[in-house]
Amino acid sequence: MTGAGVTDFDSLVEQQFCAFDPDYPGKKAVYADKLAPLEDKLIAAQQTGDSMAASDQYMIECKWLLLYNADWDKLEQKIAQFAKSLSDRDQDWAEEQVASDGSWGPCYDQWFLKVDAMIDAVNALADEGIAPDYPLTFLAPIAKPADMVAWLDGQKTSKIFADGLDRRDALGAVSAALSEMCFKSEIRDYFRQYVKGFDLSDDYIAAYKKWLNDWQDDQSGYWGAWFATDTGEVLKSPDLSLTFHNISYQHGKVDLWPTIFNTTLAIRDDAYPYGWKHDGEFNNHNNYDVAKIFDLGWAEVDGATQKRASADIAVILDWCLTKSMTPDGGFLDDPTFYNSVGSAYYYGVSFLDQVGYFGTDIPFWTDHAFANGPKLCCKIQKNMKAEKLDDDEAEAAMEKLVDACGNCG
Repeated sequence: MTGAGVTDFDSLVEQQFCAFDPDYPGKKAVYADKLAPLEDKLIAAQQTGDSMAASDQYMIECKWLLLYNADWDKLEQKIAQFAKSLSDRDQDWAEEQVASDGSWGPCYDQWFLKVDAMIDAVNALADEGIAPDYPLTFLAPIAKPADMVAWLDGQKTSKIFADGLDRRDALGAVSAALSEMCFKSEIRDYFRQYVKGFDLSDDYIAAYKKWLNDWQDDQSGYWGAWFATDTGEVLKSPDLSLTFHNISYQHGKVDLWPTIFNTTLAIRDDAYPYGWKHDGEFNNHNNYDVAKIFDLGWAEVDGATQKRASADIAVILDWCLTKSMTPDGGFLDDPTFYNSVGSAYYYGVSFLDQVGYFGTDIPFWTDHAFANGPKLCCKIQKNMKAEKLDDDEAEAAMEKLVDACGNCG
């Protein structure tokens, strides 16, 4: 979304980091070069079937420190931990709940990353109907409605020029977890039945819903991080990922749908998270977000808007099939975006499933089904089994494939 009066948030963030640390670009490049070969080693290990859970946590936090922070000493320390961890292939212990505070992600230092790990673990436990082994006392900062609102308010606006910290990722992770807890019925019910020390009451949910409504920008219809400037202005970003989570977990029960569609279409060629693209190309993670946003709001917009959205869905579907996949049914990994090989498969499968490619019914956005869809569904399954992908996201991808076309053997 370009034009007069439109903020380039990528440039704004870069400029603010440079204001905090004039050597920021050079230091960031140096540490990116240090991190890249370690990521390659991690991916190679995961491709052999090892979960490498501890290394994965170190890598995720390293990437956060690189992209959202300018604390170079802390990044140096975390990279050293990441490098050391790669020599140990037995890392299943890092997937377990921590007894001392009930958290997950023992290799994370950042609290919000533990929240992110928690919601993944809780989803798995809810599927099995199993209670956590320990109370989730680490959630104390957001355990009461007033504390939750205060924490979110404290993360909503970044002042990168003053403290070298972009709060967007922490805000997104915790708000996404809260949205699952409050609006995803199976997770809400799980918390109420099984989780000790956290009262997910109707009042708590109402307080969170009000905060979300107040956060939505009435100009773009989007949710996103806000950025304070040294002149006292606050600029509100249109964030595709944060908007997707807020819409998805509320099952589309949000306001300003025509505005949301117009913004989504307008940012197609901009860079994630303020657009659909990563390094100038489409990306199945973002394609999935866009497709689901359109699906959930389809009935709320007029025919002309639907036609524009349909045309763009066709574009990203073609990209997925011709640019992101290998002939044998694999998905190309992009370690500059995904945290694991399984992630590349999960989002590729999720996008194709969301646009109805695997099914025999006519999808919401077009007038025909896709004859090659079921065959491709089976081809992807066979590829994943041959690659022995078994991390959580790969398993979730396989579940979607089996639901779509059965177990292809």
